[in-house]
Amino acid sequence: MKKYNVLMFLSIGVFAAGMIMANTLYISGDSGDKLYNVEANRLMDVYQQKGAIPDQDIEACQLINAVEFLPADAPERMEDFFYDGGYLIRLVYQDDLLMGYFKFTYQVPDNKRGGFLLWQNIILAGVFLGVVLLLIYIKKEIIQPLHVFESLPAALAKGDYTRPVRVEKGRFFGRFLWGLDMLRETLLKERSRSLWLEKEKTQIILALAHDIKTPLGTILLCSKALNEGLYGDPHKQKEMLTKIDKQALKIQQIIQKLQEDASEEMLDLPVEMGEFYLDDFVKRVEEAYRWRMDLTDTELYIQSYENCLLFGDEARAYEALCNLLENAMKYGDGKRIEISLAREEGCQLITVINTGGILAPTDAVHMFESFWRGANAQGKQGNGLGLFVARRLLVRMGGEAFAHIDDDVVSVTLVFKLNNV
Repeated sequence: MKKYNVLMFLSIGVFAAGMIMANTLYISGDSGDKLYNVEANRLMDVYQQKGAIPDQDIEACQLINAVEFLPADAPERMEDFFYDGGYLIRLVYQDDLLMGYFKFTYQVPDNKRGGFLLWQNIILAGVFLGVVLLLIYIKKEIIQPLHVFESLPAALAKGDYTRPVRVEKGRFFGRFLWGLDMLRETLLKERSRSLWLEKEKTQIILALAHDIKTPLGTILLCSKALNEGLYGDPHKQKEMLTKIDKQALKIQQIIQKLQEDASEEMLDLPVEMGEFYLDDFVKRVEEAYRWRMDLTDTELYIQSYENCLLFGDEARAYEALCNLLENAMKYGDGKRIEISLAREEGCQLITVINTGGILAPTDAVHMFESFWRGANAQGKQGNGLGLFVARRLLVRMGGEAFAHIDDDVVSVTLVFKLNNV
């Protein structure tokens, strides 16, 4: 803020100095380019040609109204001749000998110079006032708000989510501050959710240990009995093996339920249903990815389509389609990615097609499983959740997702419901 204040006062000082200098130069500037100088030079040319200056030539001048000659040998008239006033002096020489002086008396209309100076100062004062008001406005509306929330990102990074962001209407940063406050609220919710998950995780571990302890103890006893040969009767041995199978099945069911609950809790993706236009949605995706694909010389082709109104959560739909495009860029051959759009049975189909896949056709049924990664994922970062999340979002919006593999062409389709108004 101090640096801006110094800059503001420096700018005001430079502008004010410029105004003063402009007026000073105009008032006391060189008269060589004035009209009376031109007229005096013209009359001297007439004198050089004719040896005198006729009265009609003097009367033809606009500013010079009198011409007087003083011989060089009349020093007693010097004081009266050079009396203070508006005049020009031209020296007359003959054979490098000073012969005398021509005095050209002129009169400049006061309203001409005064009027110009008045309007010049009015305009400069207006500009000066506008600059001052602009600098003050920038300080009040831009610089000061920046200083108010300059510490907010650091506070968020340190985990201070309790301090709300004050959003005021009519500010340049209104939407920015509103977005920062939304980010703060989201981080606060995520922290609360993380704490809740940690608590649930601890409870699940304790419950899991309790649930597994009983069947596991039974399995250990039965296996110990069989190992020590306590049961020689084959019928008893088979009964022990049956008990082991039953208890192992219980453990398997517990583990399966644990996996399902973990997936549900980990991917708790809320969906806010609404309406959005297909054209806006596609343009948003194209704007986000075309420049990235241009950097890698990947051709992005979007088929022609008819605009329509889709039913769902636009933000979640964008996330799902982005997951498909990220997979296509990561696992494709980088030559071409195509977005196909079709309409079937009251639904809008958006398909991402890429070449270069080395997956088997049977892998298509596994592509939407959580943490599943294909043979082409070796050496590439990822966790196998992109398509799983995309399908989960589409299902929550009343749609579906499916994949198809044909040789080296991989097609993944998102199905959106149309909003039939």
